[in-house]
Amino acid sequence: MGKQHNSPPAFPRWLASKLIKDNYLEEFFGDLQEIYTDRLETKGRFHASLMYWVDSVHLLIGFSSSRIFKTSHTMMLSNMFKIAWRNAIRQKQFTFLNVMGLTIGIATCFIIGLFVHNELTYDTFHTKGDRIYRVNQPMIWGNWEEQFASTGPNVAIALREDAPEFEEVTRLLYVGEQTVNASTDSKELNLVTEDKWYAADPNFFNVFTFDFLQGNPTTALQSPYSVVITENTAHRYFGTQDPIGKTIAVKQNDNTWLDYSITGVLANIPTQSHIQFDMLMSMSSFKKELDAGDWKWIWTSFSTYGLVKEGTDVQALSHSIQSIPPKWAATTTERIFNQTFEEYTKGKAWTLYLQPLSSIYASGSPDFHRFGPTGNPQIIKIFSGIGILVLVLCSINFMNLATARSSNRAKEVGIRKVMGSERGTLIKQFVFESVLFVMVGTACGMLLAQLLMPGFNVIAGKQLSLVPYLNNPMFIGAVLLFVLLLGTLAGSYPAWYLSAFKPIETLKGKASAGFKGKGVRNGLVVFQFTISIALIICTFFVQKQLAYTSSLDLGFAKDNILQIHNIEHMGFDSDVLKTKLASNPAITSIGKSFGLPPNFWDGESFRPNGPSSEPIYVANIRADEDYLDLLKLQFVAGHNFNKASKADKLGVILNESAVKALGWGTPDTYATNSPIGKTVIQAFDKEATLEVIGVVKDFNFHSTKLQIEPLMIIHPDNNLFWYYGFGASYLSMRLNPESVKNTEDLKRVLSEVKASILEIEESVPFKYSFMDEEFEKTFATESRMSTILNIFTGMALIIACLGLFGLAAFSAEQRTKELGIRKVLGAKVSQLVLLFSAEFTKLIVISILIASPIAYFLVDKWLQEFAYRTPIDLWVFVVATASALTIALVTISYQSLTAAYKNPTETLKEE
Repeated sequence: MGKQHNSPPAFPRWLASKLIKDNYLEEFFGDLQEIYTDRLETKGRFHASLMYWVDSVHLLIGFSSSRIFKTSHTMMLSNMFKIAWRNAIRQKQFTFLNVMGLTIGIATCFIIGLFVHNELTYDTFHTKGDRIYRVNQPMIWGNWEEQFASTGPNVAIALREDAPEFEEVTRLLYVGEQTVNASTDSKELNLVTEDKWYAADPNFFNVFTFDFLQGNPTTALQSPYSVVITENTAHRYFGTQDPIGKTIAVKQNDNTWLDYSITGVLANIPTQSHIQFDMLMSMSSFKKELDAGDWKWIWTSFSTYGLVKEGTDVQALSHSIQSIPPKWAATTTERIFNQTFEEYTKGKAWTLYLQPLSSIYASGSPDFHRFGPTGNPQIIKIFSGIGILVLVLCSINFMNLATARSSNRAKEVGIRKVMGSERGTLIKQFVFESVLFVMVGTACGMLLAQLLMPGFNVIAGKQLSLVPYLNNPMFIGAVLLFVLLLGTLAGSYPAWYLSAFKPIETLKGKASAGFKGKGVRNGLVVFQFTISIALIICTFFVQKQLAYTSSLDLGFAKDNILQIHNIEHMGFDSDVLKTKLASNPAITSIGKSFGLPPNFWDGESFRPNGPSSEPIYVANIRADEDYLDLLKLQFVAGHNFNKASKADKLGVILNESAVKALGWGTPDTYATNSPIGKTVIQAFDKEATLEVIGVVKDFNFHSTKLQIEPLMIIHPDNNLFWYYGFGASYLSMRLNPESVKNTEDLKRVLSEVKASILEIEESVPFKYSFMDEEFEKTFATESRMSTILNIFTGMALIIACLGLFGLAAFSAEQRTKELGIRKVLGAKVSQLVLLFSAEFTKLIVISILIASPIAYFLVDKWLQEFAYRTPIDLWVFVVATASALTIALVTISYQSLTAAYKNPTETLKEE
């Protein structure tokens, strides 16, 4: 494997073997192998592989006149290359424009191609990946139904018993953040928060392929309180020591410590895996929780994966497993909800469906209860489309310039025919030159792509590189196929057209005059700028939408809020900490909560009109009275929790949407039909009756991509709920802007907060976040997409302008005498500039008229994803199209001014 990895690219040697005599082949490549090895060690694989290609081509060309080649056709190739080289040098400007356009376009396509390929090849390293499926189930909670990327723990048990088509069924559970003592001395504390901590069944490694460096994959997860860690994690905790058999102490919810034994070490998890963990503990460590009976079908936190047997009809299997929920979950619905399975699911489908492993990342769905990195199918489609369009742009650009410029070679063709050249030879010459140009542009594009890759990786959050593909025969073959196709296509039209002329016509200049192809070229220019202008308009609207959503009034004050995590480990001491921090002059207000906007997804179903009424799903957050004051929520009815009132702590506060969902009206009806004092009953606990004590104005507690949901705010001390005792997990505080003016002030406040925590409970790890940054993260994908879209749009516009510049130069050259005559007859420079520019301006205007409705359709479709959308204003189209028109006019202005200022005596002296 290592030998193959360090070998030079195979294609140059294969190509040489077709051209060079066998007895010279080893001599030819012997030195190149040594040079490649030296470069590999000193400058890396990419540089070594690239220079190996350059050296190979250079030697093939350099020795083209020697006798080491197999056939006499080499002399012809050498001659064709010399002609191509001389033409390129003679027409430096067009050579530069052609190569530059290809370089930029192909570099863009390579970058996009690598990104899309990376997105579509997640989880492909598993040896049994084509037979692995994740089992998903819906969550039905009253009137609320949503597809989850997870199941209850008993789904795996049911599948093992009722679905023999599965070879293995395994579960994965995200345990959440765990506090670990990283010190090897039990008397010392070195607290570390591990946020990639999972639990799995013993057969997990029978399904998935993760490389074991130490330990036995078959037995590693069999015993309770055993854990498998990654190589990096082992190094963090134990350095160079052997970690097998050692223990790590993990803090439990009751503030005790439990030792976990390390039974295996894995190679670091590949980045292209939707399963990302640092520590994987045995599922049997949760035996008590897994035996919790009634909740086994609605505790939907387990990712269940099935490995189907070879030859299984997956479609038939998907159909057969639909009998499992009514058979197995009926007891759950009867005991918890007092309903039969049919009553509970009426109008809804409690189905299990199988999702192929290969589609889990790229599909981006289901959204609920999924873990690990996730892709965005829309972005994959958008970038794929842009990549194809950019490739088309640079190809059109190349063909346009090639066909335009080839008309100047009509006399050359005539002379060659007079000298005895056959039509086939002339066609080969044109096609060869075209292919050579494309090959140079492709090589430069690959180099530029690799140079730009580090910057792109920072923006996209990826680790992409072109290097691994250079030894891939499929990749090299695809690149060569592209070179041949584009080169042949671009060179064939002028080759066939010019080679068909009679020598007498070409030498008299008649053929040159007839070879215009103007209509085709103009059509291609319109197509280029249609794409570019549509991209510009779309880019404007992406920026406008992001600015709009970031400036939306969320209904509460999110700025300057510091959030301290892990306070559930402090128990009732969290109130002591809260009181202590409230006295800090840098903190203006402080409150407790279980869950934080925008990242909480808890919810319950409640019956608003007695125990027999239909349950209504309402999201909920546990927060005390000070937390509501901290957010500066506006009360439209009732009041906040009262610290001194036990009854208040048993009550609930609703938002306007919850009142409406429960059927109690809207704010304008509160005066006559007030929701205050009304009660709701928890759907699965008829004893839990809650009185509404307040209503707050709607506020957006999730991303602004979503509509505001019905929300219930419950006090952490409310003991009527099954989750009473969880308390609060977060302590949030608003910082005083006058006290925290810079980074140094912030560091000081953080240090003071940390010191206050350690004074009360030294075993609580210090972790914090800022609320405004958490909301910004909800649009991180769109922000990255916007930045990348800006770059690619700029690339497309540059390519189009390069083509326009080249065609303007060609047009100026063709019309030199015409402009000279007009100038002699009294035309002003401004008139000549307008005359010259008018032709291209018309093309850009036509492009604008075509691009605008296309862009409108695309923007409107994209905006449908957002609950709150910026209006599609006309002024954006005006600004975007005016910008494109200005750029186009600036592009051709140099050529138009140069042509207009030329001295007529110079342009007409030959007439």
